[in-house]
Amino acid sequence: MARLATDDSARRVLVVDDDADWREFLRLSLEDLGYEATEAADGQEALDTLKRGDRYGVMLLDLNMPGMSGLEVVERLPRVHPRIVFLTSAAAQDVGNALLSGPHYYLPKGASRDQLSLLLQSLGE
Repeated sequence: MARLATDDSARRVLVVDDDADWREFLRLSLEDLGYEATEAADGQEALDTLKRGDRYGVMLLDLNMPGMSGLEVVERLPRVHPRIVFLTSAAAQDVGNALLSGPHYYLPKGASRDQLSLLLQSLGE
């Protein structure tokens, strides 16, 4: 799997989650941390955003969404895509299969802004 390496996309994050309140919290937290954040309410909206050619360094992707799951989104991603961080309220051991599907990362729903910041720093973004 490829990932975007362009400098202008490194500080851009696509937030994909069906929970509007969680999406807004993440967007505001990302903006406070100096990132540009775009929201998508479901998997199809995320794929459409990427198909338009919008570039992102990271995609925060809800694992369990109605319609199209996070894993289904990953299966349909274009060849060049952002790093994937799965968002879920499930325990880490319950997301093992998703993490094994590629070089993906995990952030529990309800994580703090500081935890989000640490994750992004560890990704080198």
